[in-house]
Amino acid sequence: MTINRNFFSITNFENALTLKKDVFSFIRLSAALMVLYAHAYHIYGLGADPLTHVFGVYTGTVAVYIFFTISGFFITQSAMQRNFFQFSIARVSRIYPALIVANIITIIIIIPLSNNVNFFSFILSEEAKEFIKINSTLQTIKFTIANIYSQHPDQAINGSLWTLPVEIRAYIMSIMLVMLGICSSHIRFNAFFFLAILLNGIFPDVLLKLFPIPGSVNLIFFFLIGSALFINRKYIPISPVLTIFLIICIVLYKGYFSPLILSFLVSYVIIAVGFNFGNFKFLIFKQDYSYGLYLYAYPVSQLSYAYFKAWGFAYYLIAISLISLFFAFISWHCVEQPMNTFVRTKIFPRIKTLYSRYHLNEF
Repeated sequence: MTINRNFFSITNFENALTLKKDVFSFIRLSAALMVLYAHAYHIYGLGADPLTHVFGVYTGTVAVYIFFTISGFFITQSAMQRNFFQFSIARVSRIYPALIVANIITIIIIIPLSNNVNFFSFILSEEAKEFIKINSTLQTIKFTIANIYSQHPDQAINGSLWTLPVEIRAYIMSIMLVMLGICSSHIRFNAFFFLAILLNGIFPDVLLKLFPIPGSVNLIFFFLIGSALFINRKYIPISPVLTIFLIICIVLYKGYFSPLILSFLVSYVIIAVGFNFGNFKFLIFKQDYSYGLYLYAYPVSQLSYAYFKAWGFAYYLIAISLISLFFAFISWHCVEQPMNTFVRTKIFPRIKTLYSRYHLNEF
């Protein structure tokens, strides 16, 4: 009877948040594995993966939409709950340390192991230094280095990094919306979001100038849907039976929905699933390996292709998964988690003290 009541019970996103029981780390990890899976086919030279034909959209793209929807929901929450400096430091410390380490490991370990290069000549070369510098600042992305992976079907060293500059811009947009007061009311935010959708429909080139990276407008759109779900959390119902019903509708009738409506439905389901499955303890992860997996899967795929292409795709995919998860484990426990702990226990209290001392609460 308890299970039945829980299954049919209806609450809202705000109440679901207060329970602090969710499976978003599991969803993010699953999305990172989807990216790994999709890129593995591409790097191996097989083209689109089989799931792409099921989704009707490239599997890697679906995974990135999942990332940005979840990010929009929780980054907006963070921007509204923290002051400007706390938010900025939290975002910088979350993205950059692990990224910089991943770029260095790619240059000094992964590429030398998978290419016939002189180790010291390569790691000290200007192109190697430029790769680390450009891909660690995220103004743009450097995908290739001359003569590296020239015999592979795909020459990109880490094609996954293209979304990170978009993510940084989404963070900046989020804190700006909060500081401008747009997030202070669901009416204000909804009006802003409606105008943004209308503007993009009438003058698509305007948003392309603000977000010039190819594909970035779609990612920002899913980020804003996640933000809208958080801003309107008091008014959005959530129920296991409703979530399952919508999943069935999306799977069976996705061709009947407009892209706009389908995007909203998919985003709602992503957040709803994250909360609805919070009672399944085996899906609740205290560690978040998704970012590390996302950072390392592409270069590890190139490494695995160099060693396992003759073994067949199955062995190649298994190698990618195991090696990438190893690097993700190291990244979380040696870089990401220690940095998060340092920022929360050492930096945030000092910022809070300075804000109180100099009456900076309005910032």
